[in-house]
Amino acid sequence: MTKLYALAMLAASSAASAQVVVATERYASPPAVDYAEPPHTPAPRMIEGRLGMLLGGADVGDADGFSIGASGALGYRIGDVTLRGLFDYYKVGDGGDEPLQRHGRAMRVGGAVRYSFANTGWREGFLADFWGEVGGGYEHVTWRNGGILDRPSGEFAVGIDLGHRSDANARGDRHTIGYFMAFRSFVAQGPDVMDSMATCSGPCTEATTPSRTDVSMFFELGVHWGR
Repeated sequence: MTKLYALAMLAASSAASAQVVVATERYASPPAVDYAEPPHTPAPRMIEGRLGMLLGGADVGDADGFSIGASGALGYRIGDVTLRGLFDYYKVGDGGDEPLQRHGRAMRVGGAVRYSFANTGWREGFLADFWGEVGGGYEHVTWRNGGILDRPSGEFAVGIDLGHRSDANARGDRHTIGYFMAFRSFVAQGPDVMDSMATCSGPCTEATTPSRTDVSMFFELGVHWGR
């Protein structure tokens, strides 16, 4: 009888211990979750260069003839934003049908901020990049028969880059090369016109003096490269 009693007590004690273990496991705290943010990936970076040709019309006061020239630029790109230094050299003067021909050359240096609206990313292979930019610069005009004009000017442009991006080398760099097309516009204040009078140079309801806002518009085509 004593042995049966001891066995019963042992079984009861084991059952109680099992219930405590089950209860402890049921109400145990969930494992801690690591909410640490993933490591930050820096935006891709690239140094790029450009050489191009300008075709369009240069506007300097009342001299607004056909213009041709050359352009160059150097930029540093971070993600979709590029900071660029600009250099342009182009012809200015009257059109071929003007009775008094005035001819000269203009040199412009400046800077611009470019933003990529849409692109194919940074992977290797074919690349396409549609962008727009705004900037400013300083223009120096030299007339062939004497006289100079120095003035600041603003710049607006839109364009597209096409080309190829290589595989990453041992250092992780990718090289790009291709060509680009763009429409660029320079906006500046024209020189004072001596003895200008309010006139109607065409059908109008009110006579005005000639506008002093010069707008030069160019089509630009060239090559680009970077790494």
